[in-house]
Amino acid sequence: MDIVARLGYLSVGVHNLVEAAEFYSRVVRLDVTEQLGDTAFMTGGLEHHWIRLEEGNKQGIKRIGYEVASESALREVARRLREQNIEVLEGGDPKRDRVQRWLRFTDPGGTDIELYIGMYERGVPPVNNGVTLEKFLHAGWGVTNWEQTTAFYQDVLGFKASDWIGNRAGFFRAADRYHHSLVLLRSERPNFNHFCIQVGSLDDVMRARNNALRLGVKLRDDLLRHAPSGSIGVYIKDEARGFAVEFCVGHPQVDDDTHRPRVLRASPETRDVWLAPLPDPLEPGVVTSMDGRAEQSAPREWIPGTAVESVVPR
Repeated sequence: MDIVARLGYLSVGVHNLVEAAEFYSRVVRLDVTEQLGDTAFMTGGLEHHWIRLEEGNKQGIKRIGYEVASESALREVARRLREQNIEVLEGGDPKRDRVQRWLRFTDPGGTDIELYIGMYERGVPPVNNGVTLEKFLHAGWGVTNWEQTTAFYQDVLGFKASDWIGNRAGFFRAADRYHHSLVLLRSERPNFNHFCIQVGSLDDVMRARNNALRLGVKLRDDLLRHAPSGSIGVYIKDEARGFAVEFCVGHPQVDDDTHRPRVLRASPETRDVWLAPLPDPLEPGVVTSMDGRAEQSAPREWIPGTAVESVVPR
């Protein structure tokens, strides 16, 4: 049974709701769908919200929401969580939460998670505002008890492993089959690392990048290509909240029947394939001009598969 369908939303604590909404509007290119008291809901798609900004004392990620595949999946995961002796809070007030039902719990790594069904939707697609936002794609965070947490997301919540980077990072997909909806990073302390929005094209990635720079927002990582998914993206800093926003393109879906998770080496070129070192160039003197080689009266022929200096007369 599929449990988790896709990444749904992030609940983000902010000190200043006006500042945060302006950042996510101007830089991340999201629309405000509505404000309820000290909470502003923002989205880039038909879903009611991708980001839920909650003004208060806490600054940063408060809760990570994933949509489950069905009502029966919600009941099944509640049963599994209780079997693991994990405390589960059940609720759902559409007037306040804009979802029909939810389960909330804390995962083994200390991160607060919500699984829900029935999020409100917008009646018409968003108007393109210069960057074509296609999908609220994935979230990544650091965990201290790596083995227990990665096992929990697979065995209890039903995520499938797509790839590993040694024993330092795991990429897990949900029922939508995108290479990863979840990234878990081995860390000395729990911390939220980034979330990713898939956009329509490389031009959209670059427009988002250059818009951020024009607004004085720093990049955490400039244009790169990841080895696990093959996607191309940039990471823009949300310095106030302490994490990054990735805009990416080319993130693939995976065939559950044929995909085999890889264990990739932890290296700079795994993180960014463009950092792979190029082969050594020719040593000086391997190729020479005809000056001083008058004794070679006949042209020479290169034999494919041999070194450059291995030549024979025609």
